[in-house]
Amino acid sequence: MSAAVNIQWELRAIGAEEVGALLGLAARTVLETVACRPDFPVRLTMRSATWVAGEVVEWRNANRAGIPKGRRRGE
Repeated sequence: MSAAVNIQWELRAIGAEEVGALLGLAARTVLETVACRPDFPVRLTMRSATWVAGEVVEWRNANRAGIPKGRRRGE
């Protein structure tokens, strides 16, 4: 049994392909335009680039379609 099976999904390291799937973007777009934003989660590794899955999801939820913070449902 792989040790990764025991790690919660939110804590797993994910690459540009998976980040792209979460954001609805191509991996190249993630690397060239999203990952370089100062408010995007910090990379765990540079080659190959990886991020913490839960941090990417939190960022995505906070940066949806230009809806100002505090005006989203539930805020």
